[in-house]
Amino acid sequence: MLRISFIVCVSFSSSTETDINRPVAAAPPPDAAAPSPVAVAPPPDAAAPPPVATAPPPVDWSHVNGLLQPIESCLKLLLGKWMQTPDVEEAEVQLGVGCMNFIATYYAAFKSQSHFRAVDCLEHIESLCNRLLVPFSSSAAMQKTLGRLAQYTAFRESSCTSHAVPSLPSLHCSRGRTLCPVIKTGTPFLLLTAYTRLVHSFCCLHRGLDERLLTGILNHAAVTSYVQTISKSVHQASAWGWFARHETHCLYDMVKLSACTPSSDARLYHQVALRLLMCMLTGDEFFVYDLLSTTVFSPAALRLSQLETDAISSDVADLRLSDGAAKLSGAALFDLEVPSSRLLRLAADSLPSIRATYMTAAAQLALLAEKSRVLTKSGAPHTVSGFMLRRPLQPVLPNDWPLSPLVDLYHKSLSAEQRGFFVEEVTPAAVHVVSVCLRWLYVLLECWPQLLLFVSPATVYSRLACALLAGPDLFLDATVALHFKAVVWRLCCSATLDFTESIPGIASFPDLYLQVIEQFKAVSFGDALFCCFVLIPLQQQHAVQLRKMLWAEHSEALRSLSVPLNKLPVSVSRFLEPPERDVELLTLYFRALIGRFVRSQSSPLTYLIAVHHVSRFLFGEGETEVMSEAEGRAGVTREAEGRAEVTKEAEGLAEVKRRHETDVAWKILNQLSQLKDKTLVAHLLRYKRPSVVEPLGFELHAEVPQHITTLLQSHGLPSLI
Repeated sequence: MLRISFIVCVSFSSSTETDINRPVAAAPPPDAAAPSPVAVAPPPDAAAPPPVATAPPPVDWSHVNGLLQPIESCLKLLLGKWMQTPDVEEAEVQLGVGCMNFIATYYAAFKSQSHFRAVDCLEHIESLCNRLLVPFSSSAAMQKTLGRLAQYTAFRESSCTSHAVPSLPSLHCSRGRTLCPVIKTGTPFLLLTAYTRLVHSFCCLHRGLDERLLTGILNHAAVTSYVQTISKSVHQASAWGWFARHETHCLYDMVKLSACTPSSDARLYHQVALRLLMCMLTGDEFFVYDLLSTTVFSPAALRLSQLETDAISSDVADLRLSDGAAKLSGAALFDLEVPSSRLLRLAADSLPSIRATYMTAAAQLALLAEKSRVLTKSGAPHTVSGFMLRRPLQPVLPNDWPLSPLVDLYHKSLSAEQRGFFVEEVTPAAVHVVSVCLRWLYVLLECWPQLLLFVSPATVYSRLACALLAGPDLFLDATVALHFKAVVWRLCCSATLDFTESIPGIASFPDLYLQVIEQFKAVSFGDALFCCFVLIPLQQQHAVQLRKMLWAEHSEALRSLSVPLNKLPVSVSRFLEPPERDVELLTLYFRALIGRFVRSQSSPLTYLIAVHHVSRFLFGEGETEVMSEAEGRAGVTREAEGRAEVTKEAEGLAEVKRRHETDVAWKILNQLSQLKDKTLVAHLLRYKRPSVVEPLGFELHAEVPQHITTLLQSHGLPSLI
């Protein structure tokens, strides 16, 4: 009987997700509609080929109805043996897995049969679980299996390099390469994937099963540690190829089971669900679509009420006595200072709308999910036109999928402009999409900060820029502005942006930033939130090219950057340190000062930036850093000369550079001596350090420092003092 059952189990479960021998190929084109019986039209002179039959094969339920009892008996025999000894033979595991997959598939299809009797079926399932599965879940064999999860996970750094040609994708099981740990000898996923699938199948039919059936797995210490590692791991399981999907399918069933018991850590498994969306491969569209529709936007899984409570405590802890400073407000004059607890409450109330928006955006995924469901879960395989996969071994969703609606909206706006239809006013539907997307992004950053490990902050900034470029007045909407501000501030506080890295879909970040500046000039009305967004790439840590775009090509926009110093998303010091060394940019700073493009009253930050860098360039920070012609001081240190081995060519280039900087510095001083604006002269000569509490934004020396006085007198410029 065992041999017959083994043959039947293997043959019946060959279409389930645990089978690793199913052929892999490429799918029909994405734009293909429903399967057509005729793929290619015949030549005119040829006879029309007979249509391909789409009728179901001559197999009905009666052919498999009698298999359940012997296979269940086989499974009872195996599990009973495993509960007595923790050491299980590999062949027995394979047989048990076949039995579990058969039973899971059987009951998934049984409920749709005409002779299905719900009461009898539920009683039988409950008896099978109480007498067999619950004791097995706490057995030594299962404990040993769960203890090996961390050792065999694919969510760790791959130590092998793929040698596959892009046009001929490999399954990453080539001879001589390190095997994917999921399919190594002794892997726990062979048994656990089938077991969780069986339990999940039972839970879909019976909602009142013994809670120990779930907690025995989900609340196990080894499982908790394992899923915590998964939620924080930055390594993609897809790096190991096709067979890593067995682990992702096991995690999918765990996530679904966690929703069936209130005792599980819902937020932790919600983070695992978000992680799975980023590593599910083509062919698993059903799993991705199901997670989106049932788990990702579930209030029970997100537990926003707990986050809101934590946010209220944080808001109370951050309370300060009012110092009379004006609050940050937009061009529409609404207050942007909103506590995070209120934003989370708004997001919690909007979860149905958020889910509806993203599910609408996933309409194309729904079509692919149906084929995936037929091939991986249950259904009628004969209705599928082919088993070829589109884009093999590629993730179903990009890592930045929460921001996809913003990119789609930008592309629609760009497409309309290319056809000659300029967007003068955004529609309510566009405002709704942007507000929903920003709310969801803020929730993700609050409940899963690890999001920025998978989606770079520069990518998030670029996608937010798409929202501002999609319409001329999106930022004037109160809901959009509130959440836009919250996301930008959260982004700046959580990570450091690097705009030199490769950003998906962006050929050149400077070109995108140039569009943002032009949009700011055209429609911002000096909006404080828009100002903060434009200022972020101007920090000293970013490329000097970005700063030159504003100070050289669009200097007229400097007057509109009127955000107060104490309302910036980042510290003022990030715009001041390290000191600027680009002579061309320093010259632009000085021209903006004498041309009154920047003023301390109307544009405090840009005025501070210009005064700080020009003063440091001319005079340094103290007596040890005085500019003199003998030393070639132009605000640049002479680190290269202190090195032991410097080529003559390098020395020559350094000397030329120092002379050029010295010439520029003296030209600035000569222009300064002829300047009639004595206030600006005093600010440059007496500048001490930045201070956001001072009306000017910086402190001044009571009088010109002695080392500056000595320098100016020695070079014939006493009139500046």
